[in-house]
Amino acid sequence: MGKPTVCVVGTGGTIASRYDAALGGHVSTATAQDLVAAVPDLADIADIRVIEHSNINSALMDTATAFGLRDTLRKVLQDDAVAGVVVTHGTATLEETAYLMDLTVGSDKPVVFTGAQRNADEKDPDGPRNLFCAALIAAHPEAAGRGVLVALGSAILAARDATKINPEILTCFGARDGGPVGSVTKSGVTFFAMPQRRVHLEIAALKPDVHIIRMAQGANDLLFRACIEAKVDGIVVEGTGGGNVNRPFYDGVCAAIDAGIPVVAGLRLPSGAPHLGKGYPGSYQSLIARGAISSGYLSGLKARILLMAALGHTSDIHQLRDIFARAGGGV
Repeated sequence: MGKPTVCVVGTGGTIASRYDAALGGHVSTATAQDLVAAVPDLADIADIRVIEHSNINSALMDTATAFGLRDTLRKVLQDDAVAGVVVTHGTATLEETAYLMDLTVGSDKPVVFTGAQRNADEKDPDGPRNLFCAALIAAHPEAAGRGVLVALGSAILAARDATKINPEILTCFGARDGGPVGSVTKSGVTFFAMPQRRVHLEIAALKPDVHIIRMAQGANDLLFRACIEAKVDGIVVEGTGGGNVNRPFYDGVCAAIDAGIPVVAGLRLPSGAPHLGKGYPGSYQSLIARGAISSGYLSGLKARILLMAALGHTSDIHQLRDIFARAGGGV
C-alpha cells in the first residue's frame, strides 16, 4: 500500500516569516512550498501537495479570508486521494480560524492546524518540526472523525478548546478545559480522547459584525451604546467570576437585547463556565433571565466565532440558544 497523500495549505504567519530590513521586522514572505521544502523528511510519511491560500501574519487575518479557507479546504478534501490536510497559520489568531473550520468544513478527514513561535529565518526555528508532526497526525488513520485539530510542540488539541497561552514559549497552546486529545512523540501519534461537543453548521456566509465586550471593575455601558447605534450583528460579554457584571453592563445588555441584538454571556476567566447563584441585577442568572444566551464552556473568542457562524444559519433566538447549549454546555 502506498503512502497517504497530505495537502499542506499555507496561510502565512510566524512559521513563514523572514526579516525585512526595509520594514525593520519580520513579515510573512515564505510560501507554503518553501515550508515544505525545508522539511525533506515529509516525503517519508506522505505524498505532499501544496496550496497557498494566503500569506499574511495572523493578526492581519480578516473574517473573509478566514471563512474563504473553508471553501479551499472543502475543495481539497473532496479529492478521494487526499487523506488529510495540514494548515500552516500564524499562532495569534490560529484558535479562531481553527474553530471556524471545525464548525463549517463538514468532513471526517483530518484537518490539522500548526504554526510556529520562531520565525522561519531563525537559527533554530520550531516550524519544521511542527509541520512534520502535523503531517504525521493528518496521515494517521485514527485522526479521522475527530474534527479540526491544533498541533504545536507535542500536544494535539481540539479546535474548540485550543487557546494560546504565551507569546514566546514553544508550548504556546493549551486547552481551556478539556486537555490534550493526543500527543506526538518519537514513537508516533497517540490519541487519548475524542473531541466532544462538536457542532456543524452548513452556512453560505457569516454574520461578521460581532463584538466582544469585557467587563472591568467600574466599566460603563459606552461600548453597548456604540454597538446598539451601529446595529451590530451580535455581542459577546465576558463577565467577572461566574459571569456577573455591574449595573451599567446589565443595563447595556438589556438595551441591546431590546434592540434585537443577540447577546451571549460568558466569562473573562481562562477556564470554566458561568454559573447561577447571585440574585442582583447584573448577576449571571439575571442576564439569562433577561434573554442572554449562555456561552457555556466556550471562551469569549470561541463564542464570537460560533455566534458569527450561527447567525449565518438562523436568526431565531431559540435555535441560537440550542446551538450554544450543544457546543458550549454549562448553564
